[in-house]
Amino acid sequence: MHFTYNPLCWLFMAGGALAKPSQIHLALGGRTISDNLNDASVSSAPGGMSVTWYTKEAQDAPTLYWGVSSSDLSGSLPAKTTAYLEGFGYHHSALIDDLPCSVTKVYYSIDDMDEVLSFKRPPCSPTVSFNVSIFGDMGYLDSNQRPPKLRHRDGTPFHGLEKEWSATYTRQQLEKMKGTLDLMWIVGDIGYVDDAFATHPAKFTYEEVYNSYMEWMENITSAIPLMVSPGNHESECHSPACVVQELKYGRHLSNFTAFNARFNMPSEESSGSRSTNMWYSWDYGSAHFISLNTETDFEGAEEEGTGDSHIPWLKAGGFGEDGEFLRWLEADLKKAHEAKLNGDTRWIIAGGHRPYDTIKDMEGVEGWFKEYGVDVYFAGHSHSYSRTTDVSSKPMYVVAGGAGCDEMGPPKDSLMLGPESSEFVTSDKYSSGVLTVSPDKVRSDEE
Repeated sequence: MHFTYNPLCWLFMAGGALAKPSQIHLALGGRTISDNLNDASVSSAPGGMSVTWYTKEAQDAPTLYWGVSSSDLSGSLPAKTTAYLEGFGYHHSALIDDLPCSVTKVYYSIDDMDEVLSFKRPPCSPTVSFNVSIFGDMGYLDSNQRPPKLRHRDGTPFHGLEKEWSATYTRQQLEKMKGTLDLMWIVGDIGYVDDAFATHPAKFTYEEVYNSYMEWMENITSAIPLMVSPGNHESECHSPACVVQELKYGRHLSNFTAFNARFNMPSEESSGSRSTNMWYSWDYGSAHFISLNTETDFEGAEEEGTGDSHIPWLKAGGFGEDGEFLRWLEADLKKAHEAKLNGDTRWIIAGGHRPYDTIKDMEGVEGWFKEYGVDVYFAGHSHSYSRTTDVSSKPMYVVAGGAGCDEMGPPKDSLMLGPESSEFVTSDKYSSGVLTVSPDKVRSDEE
């Protein structure tokens, strides 16, 4: 068989591959259903869906196509584009908003895609039951596929890294639950990309691993909304390459830059952090969810001033004016409490990366949780599962940090996971939680 080499054809094929969208993920967003319909009897949940994707090369006019039939994607939306590190691709997002309640399923596609994807419309009814998987501290793959090469002479990994670990269990469980989940919420430490150099110490692999993690999750996140909160592992890249080549890599990846560029949470809709994902809230069914920033922007925050490594020139924090985050948090809690008293909201569910150990040191927050009727607070950071056992004492404190990562060793016993008077159920096994929410009860199941 004879083949003729055609360089123009090769360039066209290569360009198409570079332009093909990947890392597709959804997030709730847009105007609330009740505002859109001017009807207080329907849900105050976001009435739309944000679609975010990645391309290696810049696009002239990246566009999202959508419709209520897989054969008719007549709607089109221009995407907003951001790039935060030269030579490492572009992140695009578009918002499908103001969907009527008669729509139950939305179909969509993106430039240069061969397939049509779909998602369920956020429910209009505030009484609908739904399932949300909430967890933190999920790495990428496992130690068989990504063995750590940073080792001591005796073969043990450097401090903080584990010889054997796996995130594939959680990924497999999410795949199994895909048909029954309505949304996911990762409360910080997404992919552990700042540990990427442990596998290739001499290379810059931060972006490669971030891209690979998002592609690994795409089969789920392209169909189910993924909400995210900041964790300490989102704060920066502190690999040897990022430290030695700080002007090329390190400074561009400091202060949660990748986290805020890659995801598109409903911060603007909830009057949260401006143009970032650091704090925000949303409604879904009978519940009000609040995503806290446990990393910066309050006195004593671990990443206030510098990132996770505390290298002096890798700055962090300052996403709002002094006290802005905590003022927003109290106002949001107060508004949710009033909605609860009026019967418009049944549950207030808060979450952030760090457990009670940090909450108790955030000025006013522990008291606000009680005063404004928070039902449960979810966290990660400790690579384990625990919850307070007294369901009558609000809020219940839950740690769901056992999703699996390259630092998942013994639980951090020094952390306070709940008030001193609390009794706990605990486990150091791999786990990811599923919360079933209905107007009359909330049930948590661990997988």
